[in-house]
Amino acid sequence: MAQLPKSLSSPYRSAISRFLRHLEQQNQRWSTLAPAAGEERPAALEAAVNTAIKDHRLHTSTRAALNHSFNLALVGPSGRVRQTPALPEHQTVMAQLPKSLSLPYRSMISVFLCHLEQQRQRWSALAPTAGEERPAALEAVVNTAIKGYGLQTSTRAALNHSFNLALVGPSGQVRLAPVQPEHQTVMAQLPERLDRSYRSKISRFLCHLEQQGQRWSALAPAAGEERTAALETAVNMAMQGHGLHPSTRAAINRGFKLKLKAPSRQ
Repeated sequence: MAQLPKSLSSPYRSAISRFLRHLEQQNQRWSTLAPAAGEERPAALEAAVNTAIKDHRLHTSTRAALNHSFNLALVGPSGRVRQTPALPEHQTVMAQLPKSLSLPYRSMISVFLCHLEQQRQRWSALAPTAGEERPAALEAVVNTAIKGYGLQTSTRAALNHSFNLALVGPSGQVRLAPVQPEHQTVMAQLPERLDRSYRSKISRFLCHLEQQGQRWSALAPAAGEERTAALETAVNMAMQGHGLHPSTRAAINRGFKLKLKAPSRQ
């Protein structure tokens, strides 16, 4: 008890004190249950905590108190995904999310972090490096969590929106709406009179850029420029090699007053 963090809240401190008293009543010791260095889910401790909560009426927050205080990831007997992460690292991730993030997206990220804890994984081991949009390990974990563990399908969109990523599903299919804030701004600034069909094709092209780890800002023409080579190449490749609609080029030309041409220069 004397070595608990000084910043630990009184309710958590009290819950741990009661758990230690419970161990003494059961002729058990913390030293025989405590995790080894770096261990997050010691089986004996997890079982003792769950039994104490279920059969001896210890408060349900006892598990959370231990997780918070000792950097653990103990889970309940059901094994179901928790709604709130227990690891301080993951609590920090939640605290640093944009304040403007919607509650559904915030909740999905919270559940995903809880899922990581149950799988003995950490965000820090999966998080993208600066400027990285499609970290392979994170994308694989998210897709597995959605397909194999029942997390909501929009979990991927929540992560993309919150961390400026472009994770895609296992099918690799082009999304219909971009997730990058930069690309959402591009869509919002299209002329109001632009035909809905053209608007849709521009949206899909921006999604394609995200899947390729590219950004509109790196390809967009300078003021007054009508044919930037990089953008023209990207559009032509998207149509020829990735199945985007043949009128994608025409949509971009109309939407941005450009004169991009096909590889044949027709």
